[in-house]
Amino acid sequence: MKHLIQQIILLIFYLVFIDFAKASYCYTDTNSSHYNLLVEEDGIYLQETVKDRNEISYVSQSKVRLKDITDKGMRVISDDNKNILILSSGNYYFIPKSLKYAEENKFTPLFSENEVSKAVANHFFLISDNWYYASYYAVWEETYKQKIPELKGNMEIIFDFGGYKYLLENDNYVYVYYSRDNKLEKISHQGNWEIITNFRDEVLLKDDNAVYIFDNRRDKLEKIPHLTPSQTHFFQSSYDEREHYLYDDDTFYLTKFDPGFRYKDITEKFNLQNKYDGFTKAEMHPSQSGDSMDTKDGLIWLRIGDSFTPVKATYLNAYKDLYVYHNKVYADNGDLYDFIRHETAPPDPCYGDSLYKDKSIDLSNVKNPRELHRPLFSVFFDNQQQYSLKEDPLRLEKIAPHDYSRLTTTDYIKIKEKQIFINERQLDTDKFQDIPIFLGSIVDIIHDCDTNGPLAEIDYFYFFTDGKKVYAYINPEKNQKPKVLDNVSPQNLKINDYDTLKKLLNISDGVNLH
Repeated sequence: MKHLIQQIILLIFYLVFIDFAKASYCYTDTNSSHYNLLVEEDGIYLQETVKDRNEISYVSQSKVRLKDITDKGMRVISDDNKNILILSSGNYYFIPKSLKYAEENKFTPLFSENEVSKAVANHFFLISDNWYYASYYAVWEETYKQKIPELKGNMEIIFDFGGYKYLLENDNYVYVYYSRDNKLEKISHQGNWEIITNFRDEVLLKDDNAVYIFDNRRDKLEKIPHLTPSQTHFFQSSYDEREHYLYDDDTFYLTKFDPGFRYKDITEKFNLQNKYDGFTKAEMHPSQSGDSMDTKDGLIWLRIGDSFTPVKATYLNAYKDLYVYHNKVYADNGDLYDFIRHETAPPDPCYGDSLYKDKSIDLSNVKNPRELHRPLFSVFFDNQQQYSLKEDPLRLEKIAPHDYSRLTTTDYIKIKEKQIFINERQLDTDKFQDIPIFLGSIVDIIHDCDTNGPLAEIDYFYFFTDGKKVYAYINPEKNQKPKVLDNVSPQNLKINDYDTLKKLLNISDGVNLH
C-alpha cells in the first residue's frame, strides 16, 4: 500500500509539472542532464552536466559533494534514469541523479558486497540464489526491496520500459517528455491538452526457464507463454515507438506499451499464410517506411495493420526500407500492398480502375538511386542529396540539406582538411593557418522563458584553434565568419572542458568581429 501511495504522490508531482509546462516554455526544458561521479582530493562529488539538444553545446555544469560516501576506491556498477548504483566500502548504494537530493540525503547501504552474487541493470540482485528487485526513492530517502521467488538461475534484461516517453499537449504545441534524460522536446502544433503517460517501471526479462514481464508497481511477475528464452528476440518498431516484436522460432507476439505492457499472439495469422515456424531465421527490418520481415526465400512480409502479409518483392538496397516490385519502387507498405491487391482483384463493374492510383515513386531526379533510403518519414537521402516526396505525379524533389542534416549524418561537426562543417553548413576558415581543432561549444542564455510562447533567446558559441590562434563562431547558422581571440593563447587549453569554454565565452563577448 505504501508503495502505491508513493506512486500516487509521484503522479501529483507530474501533474504539477504539466501545469507548469502549460504556463510557459523554457529553453532549459528541452535540454538533457548527464551525471557522473568525480573522485577529488577532498571527497566524492556528483556532477551534473546540462547540454543542448544537439548534445554538443554545454549549457551548465555544477557539482555537490557526497557527505556520506568517502571511499575513494568506490566503483560505479550501473545507472539508469533515476539512480547510479555504486559499490563503496564493501556495500552497494544508490546515488540519486539529482544534485538536490544527493546533497541532502544520508546514504544507507542497500546490500553488502559479500551477500550479492550478481547485480543486473541497477535493480536486480542475486542473493543466496534468490533474485531481489530494489529501487530508491530520493524524495523519501527510502529503498524499496522485493524478493522474486519465481526467478531462477541466470537472469537477463531484454528491455526496460522504466524510462519511456510521455506525450504532452497544450493549446499551442505537442511535447515529448523523455524521463530517462529529463528532456522536453517540442514536436508540433496541436489542440487542447491531453496526457498519455507512464507510471510503471516494467521490465521485460528472461531466466533459464521463461520470458517474463515484471511490474514493480504491482509487485507482479507475469510469464509470457510459449517462448523459449534462448531463442527469444525483441525488436523496437520504427513505425510506432510504443510497439515491438517479441518472438522465438515458432511464436510471434506483437507487443505495445501504452502505457502498460500488452502483448498479442499473431502466430496464427502467419500460419494462415503458410509460415508455421522459422521466425528466428528471418530478418526484421524496422523502418520509417513500414516494418518488414525478410524470410530469405523471395518473400518480404509487410507489416499491415496488426499482422504481416507476404509479397514477392525485393528491397531497393541494403537499407531495406524501400521496395521494388515489377521494376517499380514503393516507399510505404500500404502502397505496395494496395497495388498488389488491385492487380489480383477483379475490376469494379462500376468504376473499373478509375478510382485506383498507383503510388510507385518516380526516381528520375535522384542522383544515386542505389543508395536511396528514408531516414525520416518526410525525408529521403541517397548519401549525396536529400529529397522530399511530392504529389501529382509521385516523385522525389531535392531539398536543402540543412533542413534535416542532423537526421541523415552521424557527425554534427565535421572537419575535412581546413574545412569546417557544423550541421552540414560550411564555415569561413580563411583565417586558419593550419588544420582546425574543435575545442568545444557552449550556449549563452540571454532570455530563457516566456509565458506567452517560445521566445527564448540563445546564442551558440563554437570554438576552434589552429594551434596558433583561437577562433569563435557565434550562431554559425547565421554568421559563418569567426571572431579571432587574439588575446587568448591556445596552449594548454583543455578540449571539451566546461570551465575552459565558459572562460572563452566570457572573453568572446567583448571581442569585435575582424
